[in-house]
Amino acid sequence: MRFLYILFLSVIGMVCYGKTSNKLENGVYHNESGSRMIEIINDTLKLFSCSSSSLEEGERSYHPLAICQITEVNNTFFEINSIDWPMQGDAFKDISITEEVSGNNAPYEISFEVPNASKPIKFEVSVRTNRYSGVTENGECTIVLNRNRFYPPESFRFSFQPMSYVESNPAGQYFGVLYYMYPYEVKLDSEKSFVIKLPNITDTIFSHYYFFGDYIQVVHHGIKWRGEYYKKF
Repeated sequence: MRFLYILFLSVIGMVCYGKTSNKLENGVYHNESGSRMIEIINDTLKLFSCSSSSLEEGERSYHPLAICQITEVNNTFFEINSIDWPMQGDAFKDISITEEVSGNNAPYEISFEVPNASKPIKFEVSVRTNRYSGVTENGECTIVLNRNRFYPPESFRFSFQPMSYVESNPAGQYFGVLYYMYPYEVKLDSEKSFVIKLPNITDTIFSHYYFFGDYIQVVHHGIKWRGEYYKKF
């Protein structure tokens, strides 16, 4: 099935574009609107996005969307796969978890702070089989856990996701990563609450892409990816 798919891509490429270069050249490629940029260095592809505000101001500011490994399929098509899940690590970089004394009879409170994000974010806390959630307002939210004197919880995990997003293309698809799970358990103390600060969560973090089995095509003076032409500069 994979062979037939690649063969189909090759036939379409020859019919639609005629003569193509059989070399994927290092360099920088821009789409027609200038909203996205691809940088290719040997077998690595980096995809960047330009914010709409910087386009309007005339000073383009790009942020990374994905880092991929390039594998040649034939002289026209190249497969790209994300090298890792780098944005998961970036999201929790510089995380600060602070314990605060709350008293033995007080409820467990877990407060989340995202000072560099203005859009609402939903946080979810998992304790055993129980799930609790809250939505940030002005970059903060507090989740209160039930305290059970007979079976007090010993740890919790947490995750977050956006409350809304804009589709990546007219077909309604979204290419960004919409769910982040903290990879470690956080130990609970019977007399303490927590404040978790995540300074690396921003409004652009959910636009980071993760690719598996995607293809780019070498065309005249550039490349084509997901229906868009990127010209080499």
